[in-house]
Amino acid sequence: MSFSELALYGEAPVNGLNGDEIVRLAALLDDLFCAQARAYTMGDSGSLPACTATELMASLLYTLDVNPAQPQSLRPLLHADCGALLLHRRSELLRRKEQARALATQLCLTAPPLGCIALRDTLQGILRGLERYDAQFFAHRVPGDIDYQLLSPVPESLQGVDYVLEYLARLNAELRFLSRFPLHRVLALLDGMSSRWRELLCNLSAPVASNAMGLLLLDADPRRLHLSGGQRDTLLALLSSKTDGEIEHRLLDCSCRLSVCLELADERSVFLLSAHARDFAPGLTCAVRKGDLSHVFFSFGLPHECRRSHHA
Repeated sequence: MSFSELALYGEAPVNGLNGDEIVRLAALLDDLFCAQARAYTMGDSGSLPACTATELMASLLYTLDVNPAQPQSLRPLLHADCGALLLHRRSELLRRKEQARALATQLCLTAPPLGCIALRDTLQGILRGLERYDAQFFAHRVPGDIDYQLLSPVPESLQGVDYVLEYLARLNAELRFLSRFPLHRVLALLDGMSSRWRELLCNLSAPVASNAMGLLLLDADPRRLHLSGGQRDTLLALLSSKTDGEIEHRLLDCSCRLSVCLELADERSVFLLSAHARDFAPGLTCAVRKGDLSHVFFSFGLPHECRRSHHA
């Protein structure tokens, strides 16, 4: 069985294709892969290491926007000029690469000055990765090292520049959300979460969104961000009689109110806040049952400068 047939069949059933189509597609993928391999080796070698061959085929399938696990997605190839299609798709990938570069550059210039090492390194790593992006042979590879964790992760099904574009779009929504709060309050809250937050691989929007929703549960101004011990006690009394579903419902309501309060009506921001409400609900419910909200709603901490002078 040829390499392309292995890619075509995999472990998935061949649904939606008849026997003749399967044979024709296998031959077509063989031809495309052979052309890809010849271009990669510049015609000098008829054989490739298995790992390189796998990468070249993965790049080819990603560029063609087909998925062997969904055989019906391959059928359009039977009626297409695949050479012209590949050129068109590669030009589209390069166009999306430039979109990603522009967005990453914009975020480097406009992101709130938080001093988060993982965020800074991720944006710089993406820009370096885009410079080296190979849309012909390794188009499926995600360009750049990504350390900063999103509030809502990008689906693993996305590859290449599509993954990076979606990552940057979600990151842009998060940074836009953070910019709606006074910077000194965001920094004070993060200091209350951990004195080492700038060095940690953690999401910065989560504690801000959680405290803002906590304040909305108390009908207080979410932009203040600070939750005192007394306010946490009031929240505990408010939520202790609620069921798990009622707590999640209240958080989802707060996510809607928060998007209105912060004037974040775009789809990504609304999705970001509602997704956090759902993710936050089990942790908040567990904290309520234990009678301690100090690990889910943080108070403000002292900035590093004040902490050093305090100890001195």
